Amino acid sequence: MRENISKTIKSKVPYFYDLWSSQAHSLSFRNTRSDYLRSRIMMLSSVLAVLLILWIPFDILFLTSDQSIKITFARLFLSCFFFSLALKNHQYNSLTQIQFCITLFPISLNIFYLYCSVVLDFPDSNLNYGYIYTLLPIIHVAILTILPITFKESLSLLSITAITQICTDYYAGRLFAPEYLAIYWLQSVLALMVIWSQVSKLHMLMRLYRQAILDPLTGIYNRRMLLQLGKKNMLECELKGEPFSVLLFDIDKFKRINDTWGHSVGDKVLTGFTSFVQSKIRKTDLFGRYGGEEFVLFLPDCPPDTAIKISNRMLIAIRDLKLPINIDNQSLSITTCIGISTYSENDTLASMLERADLALYKCKHSGRDCSHFHPIDLHHENDERLKIAEKISIN
Repeated sequence: MRENISKTIKSKVPYFYDLWSSQAHSLSFRNTRSDYLRSRIMMLSSVLAVLLILWIPFDILFLTSDQSIKITFARLFLSCFFFSLALKNHQYNSLTQIQFCITLFPISLNIFYLYCSVVLDFPDSNLNYGYIYTLLPIIHVAILTILPITFKESLSLLSITAITQICTDYYAGRLFAPEYLAIYWLQSVLALMVIWSQVSKLHMLMRLYRQAILDPLTGIYNRRMLLQLGKKNMLECELKGEPFSVLLFDIDKFKRINDTWGHSVGDKVLTGFTSFVQSKIRKTDLFGRYGGEEFVLFLPDCPPDTAIKISNRMLIAIRDLKLPINIDNQSLSITTCIGISTYSENDTLASMLERADLALYKCKHSGRDCSHFHPIDLHHENDERLKIAEKISIN
C-alpha cells in the first residue's frame, strides 16, 4: 500500500519508533536509506575482500601447512563472496533486498570464524598466533559501525555474532573462563558504542532528509519532492490503468491577511490550513506546498467526478474552518480556490498542473471561493490562456 508520507514524516524530530524500526518509515525515506546503505555495502564488501586476501601471507608464515591451506581456501572463498556481493549489490533497489545483504555480513563472517576455530582446534593461549582468530567477533561487531540502521536491525545483527561466539566458547569449554568473561565485557561495551553510532547516523540521515524534502514552515513536502513523488504516483496509476487527479489550492486574498495581521498570522493560517487538509485526505493521497499560499493534492485512483466531489466538500469545510491567530482570542475564516485536472492519455504531470492552474485562474475571476475542473481541450486551451491573460492585464 502506498503511504501518506507527508503525514508520516510531518514531525521535524524523529520519534523513538522511527529509530527502533523501519516499518514506520515512509516509502521515499526507505528508498533514500537503501541508496545510502547500498553505497556503504559496496565499499565495505570491497574493503573486506581485499583485507582477507592481504592476510593470507601471515597465515602461511605462522600456521602449519595443513592449517594455512584450509584457512587460505576459506579466505579466498569469502573474499570472492564479498567481491560478488559488491558487484551484485548495485542491482538491488528495495530496502528489503539491502537488509538481506547486510544480514549476509555477520552470517558469512561468523561462519568463517566458526570454521577457523574448528581448523585451529579452538585456540585459547594468547601467546599463540591462532589466538588472533578468537578476537574475530570483536572485528565483526566493529565493522557494523558505518551502517545507519535502526535499533531493531542492529540488535538482530549483533545477536548473530553473540550467539555464534557463545556456542563456540561453550563447545570449547571456556565459556566462563575469566579472560573470556573480560572479552565478553569488552564486546558488550563495544556493541553499545556501535548501536549508538548506528542510530546516531540514522538520526542524522533522517534530519538531513527532512530538511531536504519538507517545507520548513508547514512540515509537508516542498515543491521539489512533491513533483518528484507526484510524477512517480502518476506513472504507477498509468501502468495500473487507474485514474489520477490533481487539486491545486490557492488561499483567497492571502496577501491581505499578511498586510492586515502580519506575517506571523499568515504563517499560522498556512500551518492551520495544512493540518486541516491533512486530516481530510486518504493515506494514499499526496499533499504538499507548491509555493506561497498554493498547495497541491495528488489523488491516485480518483476519477474526475470524485475529484470534483472532494473539492466541493473541501470548500464547504474550509468555509466553516476557524483558525486561531493568538491575538485577543480571535480566529480567522478563510476561503480557497481549487483548480482540478485529471490524467488523460499521453498526459504529463506538468500538463496536468498547467490545466489545474488555468482552472484556478478561472476560479479567481469567477468570484473566488469555488472550484473548477479543466478537461483536456487542445483546440481551446491556448485561447483560454489568452483570455485569462487579457483579464489580468485589464485588472
